[in-house]
Amino acid sequence: MRVGDIVIVSNLGEMKIYKAEPRDLEAEAGLKPNNVKLDLIDAKDYVVSHWKIQDIVTDEAGQFKGGSQGRGEFTQGSIGHRHELEKRVEAEVIDAIAKDISDAVEANNPPKWFLGLPETIYDRVIEKVSPSAKEKLFLGLRKDLTKADKKDLVGIFKKKLS
Repeated sequence: MRVGDIVIVSNLGEMKIYKAEPRDLEAEAGLKPNNVKLDLIDAKDYVVSHWKIQDIVTDEAGQFKGGSQGRGEFTQGSIGHRHELEKRVEAEVIDAIAKDISDAVEANNPPKWFLGLPETIYDRVIEKVSPSAKEKLFLGLRKDLTKADKKDLVGIFKKKLS
């Protein structure tokens, strides 16, 4: 990792974007470009992924068990199907993550960038990232690194390279 590279770590709830900055004067002068520290340049929260389905949908299964009993007929009433709502919400968040990654790479124009995403969403996000951003992707890890300390991220990516 060198000065000017960016590191993006994300999961379905949040994203953090770091830029590699010189750690000392030698790195700033270009003598030791690998002596870097990460500075947080942007952070995003994907609030909708934290919502519970009952916060979105008002009718839960079993709430109207009896249904209608008019004219001697008995209807089932509401059974509260989820209609793939959870999958749709997740797909919308994945689209937002991919767009934010593409925008961050385009805005910062790094020589290369590093990515950390949970294995469960890695492939779905990568396929939606813009082709120009994918070209500059240097290393992608299938691991949730959002809780990792920024001091440790440089080491995590360097360790994976060796």
